[in-house]
Amino acid sequence: MKDLIIVGASNAGRDVLQVVKEINKVKTTWDIKGFIADSGLDIHKLTNGEFDILGTIHEWTPKPAEDYVCAIADPNSKRIVTQRLMEKGAKFANIIHPNVEINDYCSLGEGIILYRDAVIGPNAVIGNHVHVNTKIAHDCQIGDYTTVSILAAILGNVKIGTGVFVSAGSTVIPHVTIGDNAYIGAGSVVIKNVENNTKVFGNPARATR
Repeated sequence: MKDLIIVGASNAGRDVLQVVKEINKVKTTWDIKGFIADSGLDIHKLTNGEFDILGTIHEWTPKPAEDYVCAIADPNSKRIVTQRLMEKGAKFANIIHPNVEINDYCSLGEGIILYRDAVIGPNAVIGNHVHVNTKIAHDCQIGDYTTVSILAAILGNVKIGTGVFVSAGSTVIPHVTIGDNAYIGAGSVVIKNVENNTKVFGNPARATR
């Protein structure tokens, strides 16, 4: 059993805590030490005193025996925080809920989080520090630091760049490419390519200025 520290004390942090606890119910894997965060929720109160914030991300010094999981959904913040901690020697674990379906022929990066009911299809490629809370269909590519929210539909042969946020309930049709640092609004239906650094909303999804 390895020590695990959750990075970030938002609602996403509480979700990740539950995923880790459910992993431990199946096989005792992690000794959850607590959270580190520069700001956030009252974790001590919200976990009935079971867990607490151990310190700030800015001042934290990782120890060799510790693993980390970054429970920050915003891609840019996730990138900044993980890179800062990795420069200090932090190692980020893959946190995969026990009921996730992972195809034998996909590729998974490091520091990923796969939430309950996520599915990773045949020959999909999932980058580093990616969060997935839905189904990723066959032959998709998901770039580093991207977050794919609950009930999103990522259909076959979609290519999503680095640092993309795909909001809840959105759909990306087959063979679409989404550029780096793009934002897909909730419930949007993406039927054509999205350029880098672009926000799109609606059905069909259109760029906003």
